[in-house]
Amino acid sequence: MSHEILAQLPPIHRLLNGHDIHWDAERRVLHVCYTAVESFTNPRGSVEGGMICAMLDDAMGLLAAMNQSEKPATTVKLSMDFFRPCQVGEVHTRAWFVKEGRKILGLESEAWQDHKLVAKSSAAFMVLDESAT
Repeated sequence: MSHEILAQLPPIHRLLNGHDIHWDAERRVLHVCYTAVESFTNPRGSVEGGMICAMLDDAMGLLAAMNQSEKPATTVKLSMDFFRPCQVGEVHTRAWFVKEGRKILGLESEAWQDHKLVAKSSAAFMVLDESAT
């Protein structure tokens, strides 16, 4: 993974306790682990869906920064599907490109816990002009 991207990790990445970033260059898949803590939970004690959404958006954002033009990109559309509750602890994510256009990037990501799929996200990221950054 690019050292520039690692040096510029956004503050949300740290808030979400992101770690163990692994770039599979052959498959063009990014793996990122997060640690969900008690402050991420809802009244039922499971991790709030918005926190899982933030983890997947962060993983896709890191991947989007690695687009072919190497220009910054931002989320313009995001959809989520939740499959089971997520508990406090390790959350493993993976993100990949579905489409890499010059203006729009299509990405997908998944969150896993204890080898079970917790959530899946699809997103469109807009590649920004240099003047927009």
